[in-house]
Amino acid sequence: MKTRIALLVLAVFYYLPVFAQQEAVNTKKGTTTENREVNYAPLQEPVPVDDFSEGGGSYPAYFYYGDPSGMYLDDQWLPGQVAVKDGNTMDGLLRYNIYHQKVEAIVDADTFAFAKPGELNWVMIGDNKFIFSSYLRNDLEVANTWFEVLCEGECDLLLRHYIKYRIEDGDDDPSNDQMYRLEAYYSRKNDESGERLNPSKKDIPLVLLDHQEELSAYLKENKLNLKDQEDLVKLFAYYNSLGE
Repeated sequence: MKTRIALLVLAVFYYLPVFAQQEAVNTKKGTTTENREVNYAPLQEPVPVDDFSEGGGSYPAYFYYGDPSGMYLDDQWLPGQVAVKDGNTMDGLLRYNIYHQKVEAIVDADTFAFAKPGELNWVMIGDNKFIFSSYLRNDLEVANTWFEVLCEGECDLLLRHYIKYRIEDGDDDPSNDQMYRLEAYYSRKNDESGERLNPSKKDIPLVLLDHQEELSAYLKENKLNLKDQEDLVKLFAYYNSLGE
């Protein structure tokens, strides 16, 4: 009970910026309504993806947006659990707001977001696990965000979800502008900051240096395509098994 009250107090600080940006999340009898009149800081198109612009030319500076998306990883509230660093857990309905990088929750009819995610060990949203962790940007500055955990072990495989906002026609009407959800893989060892990962047979061995021969044999034997998330997870799971 004390843990839930403490988290609710922390969540109060979330509402101030949310209200300032005029985002409304209302729940009534299990339904959700949204008002998307948010003060975005949009990017002019074409969108340069700064995180991809470095790395020896391995990535293009511009690329196809993909399909339009909303601000949530999943619009639906899903059953989940939150583990607090003090050892307590809390159950409720959860969802991840990618645009604001906030985990939102409904617990005992209270709707809030976690204002201090650094005080949480992990969050389960449906069947997916998330952690709040630091990562290195291409300018070598350290930033923090939520990551979906794809594989855990000596080297974690993490997935960062993020939003790019595109002005559709350059007018002053934001109603026809679009948000696009993008993803990026990161590797993390020893709870250090995550590093951007290029999922290719050329670059993966540079990240997992200590078992290159075993990994090369495993890749060849199983004919893995590292552009496929399932195969990438298999490779990291195999790597983590070698240290057991």
